[in-house]
Amino acid sequence: MIGALNTATGGVLAASQSFDQAAARVAKAGANAVEQVTRTSTVSPAPQDDLVKAVVALTQAETNYNANAKVVETVSGLLGETLDILA
Repeated sequence: MIGALNTATGGVLAASQSFDQAAARVAKAGANAVEQVTRTSTVSPAPQDDLVKAVVALTQAETNYNANAKVVETVSGLLGETLDILA
């Protein structure tokens, strides 16, 4: 059970990092779009598909995070029950 807990906590961390990276890509795409509209920069806007890919990555990271958090919750409950039995 401890191995599952370690794997799940690592998964939570990885999903959190993936979410942060995807969020940064979404923010950058938005900033580029604003700059293009105001024409204060020569930065070209992110293509629409980059934004879509970033949003999909956000959704995947959220799903991964939730799945790993559920594993942590389940293992924690099982460990608690095991301790109750042994007490």
